[in-house]
Amino acid sequence: MQLKYVATTCPFCGTGCGLNLIISDGGVVGVAPYHRSPIGTGKLCMRGLHAAKAVGKYRIEAPTVGGLPTDWKKALTEALKLKNYSGEDLAVYTSSRLTNEANYCIMRFAKEILKAGTIGTLISGRVARGNVRINDLKKADVALVFDDCMKRFPLTGNKLFYMQQNGGKILYCGEESYTAIQADAKCIEDADGKLVISDEFKNILKEAKNPVVIYSTTGKYAELAEETAKSCNAKTAVLYDTNNGRGAAEIGFIPSLDTLKATEKVPKAMLIFAETPMFMDDIYEELGEKLSKVELLVVVASNASSLTDIANVVLPVTSFAESEGSYTNWEGRVQKVSAALTAPEGQKSPCEIIAELSGKAISYKDTAAIFADIKANIPAFKDVSYEQVQKADGAFIEVI
Repeated sequence: MQLKYVATTCPFCGTGCGLNLIISDGGVVGVAPYHRSPIGTGKLCMRGLHAAKAVGKYRIEAPTVGGLPTDWKKALTEALKLKNYSGEDLAVYTSSRLTNEANYCIMRFAKEILKAGTIGTLISGRVARGNVRINDLKKADVALVFDDCMKRFPLTGNKLFYMQQNGGKILYCGEESYTAIQADAKCIEDADGKLVISDEFKNILKEAKNPVVIYSTTGKYAELAEETAKSCNAKTAVLYDTNNGRGAAEIGFIPSLDTLKATEKVPKAMLIFAETPMFMDDIYEELGEKLSKVELLVVVASNASSLTDIANVVLPVTSFAESEGSYTNWEGRVQKVSAALTAPEGQKSPCEIIAELSGKAISYKDTAAIFADIKANIPAFKDVSYEQVQKADGAFIEVI
């Protein structure tokens, strides 16, 4: 049995660790650490070590219309009925687990062709940008951590252990948690779920030479974390739960899950590039009743879920192991994504699907050409070259 190792970027959280997909007989059979990764440096958390499972057994093998298998021509024709809607009647939601290149093509299609009134990602949280890099966390003398970030982002948390070994202190704010146990001191929310940061914590931050406040964009206390960092003149490390949450945000996609949950009136038509159920719980199950009211629901997905069960049109898309392009991690580092496998017959990449739906109006010869367009049109990427992204260290976007 001959094994092949393909270096790529982990598809889970926004830390952006490098890993090797182990390929044998045309399939992913395992994962090994990528020792040249500037982030993981040969380490992976349990999610990364099980990344092979993201190429699941629930793959969608053919397009469907009305729940029945069909050919691509008919499915695309049905999907193009999205053009009958516009403005507030039409929403386009993408996945913050897709590459920068895929999401750029989707954004162009949503704006230029469909003129959708709502364009976002089906994740919770906010758009925020920090000003500290992951390897600089080891150099901090004080880190104020909100919520259980060390458990949710293990390799980011690993840098804080180095910081402690160098004499730095971890302060914690939030519920009792794994991070609270690791902290040198903590402020725990009360029985009513309220949190008050002690004056002692604020004074420690203000007196520190190199303080940093760490929080997740989906964290319960994200707003409080931002206010605390500003008032104490501390840098911030803003963590994204998804592997390309930062990239999707820079391209212009707004986290919209909470808004969709809260609204009573849903758009008449939706185009959704779906999350893969193997990555997380099936977030669509709780939206089922609401999405069932949509007149035309077009879903682009690699794996079956409750969402594909109710879709009018389903278009099968490549998985992360069959994708090329780049992800942008929480610190703004753009890293390459390599295709380890050839997509099964009948699967198309997100960019190929957009090219078909746009009548080739949004079509590129390769990912390098798409990235050149991103560089030219998305301010944060203006100083990043495709050649830099292909190197082990990647390249950093500009904080906008």
